[in-house]
Amino acid sequence: MRFLLACEGQSDIGLVPHIERMIIEGSGEVEVEGEHWFDGSQLESKIRAGLDAAGNLVDVLFVHRDANNAGADARRREIAQAVAAIPNAPRSVAVIPVRMTEAWLLLDEGAIRKAVGNPNGRQPLGLPTLREAERRAEPKRILAEAFLAASEATGRRRRMIQRDFGRYRRRLLVNLPVGGPLEHLASWRTFRDDTLRVVGG
Repeated sequence: MRFLLACEGQSDIGLVPHIERMIIEGSGEVEVEGEHWFDGSQLESKIRAGLDAAGNLVDVLFVHRDANNAGADARRREIAQAVAAIPNAPRSVAVIPVRMTEAWLLLDEGAIRKAVGNPNGRQPLGLPTLREAERRAEPKRILAEAFLAASEATGRRRRMIQRDFGRYRRRLLVNLPVGGPLEHLASWRTFRDDTLRVVGG
């Protein structure tokens, strides 16, 4: 089974291994191949370009859009309209974190410390509780500050972590712990359940 993830940004490719796992779980496929596409800002043209680049040999299309202030329902309608405008579009799944993907990354203190290479650190990270994770404004800023606190770095190393936020974010996303607190977030459960439904049909 082949899938395409239309990303909002390059670091969102960290979702690819999670999608692969969900497809294997939901469909029983043992050979799953995923590609990603993040060029372009207009949603429909981005999806078209990604499908063209993949040779239109895609079984399932995943479209990532952060809910931000628009809300998940509005994003879902936006994605559905964009996909409907493309002739012979494959089956699709909307991937809509609330508010941003970073909200999915604020739940595991140990994983954050590992991502910045300081797994035994003790500096408090100021992370939101599970109940607060999808409600807090500016999860990207919260995660950036957590990386800095977790690193316990100073000087040049601290500036490197600030500069390379996207790299650490991608590393954390790839290693996102599944099956624990993440399963309590409604947006993640919706993403998982929609994927299982689409690939199992």
